[in-house]
Amino acid sequence: MAKNLVRFKRITAAFDDVARARLCESSGSEHSAAAEDSVADLSDLVDSFLEREGRDAGGGEEERERSEREEGQEEERRGRCEDEETKELVRGLVDGYEGEEDGGGLTVKRLVCEEVEMALRSLGTDSLSSEVKRGVMSWLRHRGFNAGLCKSRWEKSAGHPAGKYEYIDILISKTRYIIEVSLSKEFTIARPTLNYASLLQLFPQVCMFNEGELKQVVRLMCAAMRESLKKSDLHAPPWRRNGYVQAKWFGPYKRMTNTEELEPAKSLYGVEMVAGGSVVGFETSMALHGGCRGEVVGKGGLHVGNLRAVFNGMPW
Repeated sequence: MAKNLVRFKRITAAFDDVARARLCESSGSEHSAAAEDSVADLSDLVDSFLEREGRDAGGGEEERERSEREEGQEEERRGRCEDEETKELVRGLVDGYEGEEDGGGLTVKRLVCEEVEMALRSLGTDSLSSEVKRGVMSWLRHRGFNAGLCKSRWEKSAGHPAGKYEYIDILISKTRYIIEVSLSKEFTIARPTLNYASLLQLFPQVCMFNEGELKQVVRLMCAAMRESLKKSDLHAPPWRRNGYVQAKWFGPYKRMTNTEELEPAKSLYGVEMVAGGSVVGFETSMALHGGCRGEVVGKGGLHVGNLRAVFNGMPW
């Protein structure tokens, strides 16, 4: 509207200039030669003005379109680079088994994940029910690991609703690890982009992270989740925001362990394991379920140096 008004004023100004010229040159006759020339000049002036305005407007529109195309291409390029960077970071965290090897060349993480997979096959399910998590935790403890079932709970805040969650942790050499089965399900969203769907495919059935690694995974996935939802014109639900997801593993929690495994005992394979600052071992019974009690969250863990001796004697 404002552009049309400015254009109109410029046209009327051109008419005014020609009209003043006619008054100065006219001899008083309405049909004088000077008057006819003025009319012709006026017509040419208006035509020239309109043509010039059309060229200017067209050129400006083309320039804007070209600029928008270039900006869109640059934004798309940056987006692809960021997507690839995120994928590499997540892949590195998921596959990061290096650096925590026992004497046999196999890594602690890989061994524990294999144990969890064996437990799931023994239980005949890959569901995520509380009973299954308890069964996996019992299996790990019978294998000599200081594993626990952690129950977290958090209150409602301005950013997210209240909630609760259960997960398995394991203490190894004073480092706390968190074990998750089907972790990708915690990050599923509606109408994911192809890039986000490819991120979800990076997670294996069983994942094991220390606390620092898991925090990075959650932060990266929540950012990618938000971007995917934005591209689909959707809003992130409260239970898929970073604060809520972080609270599952890093909010207040109570750790539960099997009572019959708390007393020092001889290992099934003749090897005693150190867990939580006291010696515990394998029970002769391989029952997967047992009573649970609360356990103070400690800093102790399974000594990595004993792993090789234990796993060499296990029936695979």
